[in-house]
Amino acid sequence: MEISFVNWDEAQSALRHIRQTVFVEEQQVPEDLEWDSDDKVAVHLLGKEGNRAVACARLTSDGRLGRIAVLKEHRRHGWGSRLLHAAEQFLQNKKITRIFLHSQANSYYFYFQHGYRPVHEMFWDANIPHIRMEKIIGRPNPNSNTFLLGLDGEGYYSEQPAGCPVWFQIAASQSRREIDIEIKDLAHPVFNNTFCLENLSAFIRQSQRTQIRVLLHHEIPGLSEHPMMLMQQRLSSRFKVRCLQPTMSREKHSNHILFDYKGNLRFNHQNTFCNFDNAVSVKRQKLKFSEEWDKSKQLIEGRKLYI
Repeated sequence: MEISFVNWDEAQSALRHIRQTVFVEEQQVPEDLEWDSDDKVAVHLLGKEGNRAVACARLTSDGRLGRIAVLKEHRRHGWGSRLLHAAEQFLQNKKITRIFLHSQANSYYFYFQHGYRPVHEMFWDANIPHIRMEKIIGRPNPNSNTFLLGLDGEGYYSEQPAGCPVWFQIAASQSRREIDIEIKDLAHPVFNNTFCLENLSAFIRQSQRTQIRVLLHHEIPGLSEHPMMLMQQRLSSRFKVRCLQPTMSREKHSNHILFDYKGNLRFNHQNTFCNFDNAVSVKRQKLKFSEEWDKSKQLIEGRKLYI
C-alpha cells in the first residue's frame, strides 16, 4: 500500500477512473461539477494496492483537501486515514499549518476523529449536504464535543438551507437504537433527499435492535410512491409508519426528530434547531411521541406499505 503525489497530466487515467466510479456513478454527481479547472493545477494523491489505483484526493493551493475517494471494495482498509495523513504531512513540509475540507455530512465523525473541527458553514453541493471543517496541522486535537450525539449539550440554530440535512445526517449516523420522526411537511428536502434517506436505511440495517417510527400529521394522495415510503417497503418491520387521528392532529410549525434518548431536531423550510445531548428533554418528548403513536391509526395505504 502506497500513496504518491502526482500531477493531473501523468495520472489522469487512474484519477478519472476512481472519481468517475465513486462520485459520478455511485453518488450521481453531475460530470460538469466533478471535472473542473482545479485538476490541472492541484497536487493529487494517488493510493495503490500493488499496481492497482484504489484511492485518491487532491490539494489546491489554498490548502483545501478535496475529491477524497476510495473504491468500494477497498473501503474500511484505512485508505481515508492514509490520505489525510499524507496530505497533512505534505503541507507541513511546506510550512503550511492550516488545512480545510468540505465534508459530506455523513462523513463528519470520520474527519472529527482525525482532528478536524467544523466551521458552521453548511451547504448543498451536487445535492449532497456538506459542512466545512478545518484543522491546525501539528497541534493536539482540540478538546471538543461539537455535534457528538450524547456529548454536545449546546443548542444550535440555523437559517442556512443545508443546516437541517447536515445536522440530520450527523445525528442519524451516530444513532444506535431508535429514531422517532414526526412529520408535518413531507415535502421537506430531508424526507426526499437520497443521501438523507440512505442514512435511515443504514441505521435500520446496522443491528437487529434498531427501530424507526414515523408519525405523519396527514396522509396525502399517492403516499405509497413517496421516496421515504418506497424505502420503508424494502426494509424490515422495524421501520413503521402511522398517522395521527384527525382529532389528534394539532397545529405545529415544524417537523420533529428524536435520536435515541439523546438528541432532537426541529425544523421547517425556514430554520432549524438542533440539540445533540439533552436527555431529560428528549425523554419527555419520546414519552409524548409514544402516547401519540399508541393512539395513531394505520395508513389508508397501509397494505401497500406492509405496516
